[in-house]
Amino acid sequence: MKPEQYFLKYSFPCAHVLVEHGSITEEKLEEIRQNVIYDKIMKRDELEFLFPAAFRRIRDVAVKMNKDVWSMEVLKKYFLEEHNHYIEQQEGNYASFGKTFREFCKVNIGKVTAKEADILTVRYGDKERIVLTEILPDVKIGDKVSIHQGFAVEKFE
Repeated sequence: MKPEQYFLKYSFPCAHVLVEHGSITEEKLEEIRQNVIYDKIMKRDELEFLFPAAFRRIRDVAVKMNKDVWSMEVLKKYFLEEHNHYIEQQEGNYASFGKTFREFCKVNIGKVTAKEADILTVRYGDKERIVLTEILPDVKIGDKVSIHQGFAVEKFE
């Protein structure tokens, strides 16, 4: 998987917030969705333009790691380890979100405990969340996955 695809899989769940804030149109949201579903590669400059807050934070992580912002190591570190810290610190737009929505925005890793059509139940810690398989359609009960907002994003071995 290319860094652009990895970034977009994790960022797509947030794109509806960009629509609500007037940063992108519903048409652009659908284009992003199609790119995620069909593993298309968007241009880096467009992704950085569409998701400036994410890239501000990713740049911080890249500097700390002394790596390029588009390094897979940096992107994985950001989404799987640092993303939730920015939310907890209520950095940027997260300060205007309520506690429940901030929790919804976090990336969590859990186990798929149920699957019905394109809906999964994922247990992480003492919590469960219902998520969609749109980004990760081939997931099965028992798989370990990351979830971001209402989507299963990445499968782990």
